[in-house]
Amino acid sequence: MKPMGSSQFPKRQPERTKNPRRVRSGVKMASTALATESWAGQRWLRLIEAGASPKDQVDGLEYATLGQTRSLTLEAGAVVALVQGRLPRAYRVRIELDHFDAQRWERIIRAMSEQARYSAKLLAGELPSTIEELFAPFGLRLFPNEPTDLKPTCSCDEKREEGSSWCKHSACAALLVADRLAHDPWAIFSLRGIEREDLVEQLRHHRLLPGSGDGSALVYSPHIESIESLPVKPLEECLDHFWDAASGLAELHLTPERPAVSHPLLRRLGPSPFEGSRFPLVGLLATCYDVVSEQVLKDEQVSSSDANGEPEEEAGSVTDDL
Repeated sequence: MKPMGSSQFPKRQPERTKNPRRVRSGVKMASTALATESWAGQRWLRLIEAGASPKDQVDGLEYATLGQTRSLTLEAGAVVALVQGRLPRAYRVRIELDHFDAQRWERIIRAMSEQARYSAKLLAGELPSTIEELFAPFGLRLFPNEPTDLKPTCSCDEKREEGSSWCKHSACAALLVADRLAHDPWAIFSLRGIEREDLVEQLRHHRLLPGSGDGSALVYSPHIESIESLPVKPLEECLDHFWDAASGLAELHLTPERPAVSHPLLRRLGPSPFEGSRFPLVGLLATCYDVVSEQVLKDEQVSSSDANGEPEEEAGSVTDDL
């Protein structure tokens, strides 16, 4: 009698449970209210509604609210998730979309830096809903626009509807992305190939470059004598007058002049981000700047008159009144 080998026993298939296997501390979607109220969440939800079947959307929402997702990661060009179903092993979900390379991001960030209303809001941590205007000249979109822009795949063997690659597991992962975008619209940059910190750092760098921005103008350009041209003395010879003004730096050309463009800094920052404020912030600052500038110009005129030995206009009248 031949001993029975293990190959003679049929391999036991994993057992499917009636309901999805519960997950502890899974990624959970509280409700769809926040996603539908947020402009960033709405743009992502439209893609799911146009691509997935109504049944997959309902089942995916149930999975998302139950917390059936073990992990969810947003990386350049893809959403990667592990969604637990009725089998012991979680399903591997991947939703791919196009992402931009470094050269494209360089051009986009340069365009951001040249428009004050966008750069000021982005540097302040705000992502305006009109951000797509910056991407349109390059033939790009920050948020996917068509259902075909998302390419979902899942390791499950569930039957898909004809012409669709969505299932309830991929719909679950996509709904969680909509919820995340509602809380943090900046997450879309990670999907498009750049992290928020890198974008802000590059934007600040471009803003500091000469000629960047629109309508910027220097109030004055100080002309300071080169340090290399000043004579250097030993420290022992400078102890008695160390804190005195150096003769070589006594004459600095700091004559203030009116800028070619009025209120260049305010123009560069754009409109006030505070809505419904009692006082118009930009107008109030403009008035303050005008008052300070006028006073500086008057003080400079008085200083110039004193340096030239000219008497002040009001000196005679004061003497006559005594």
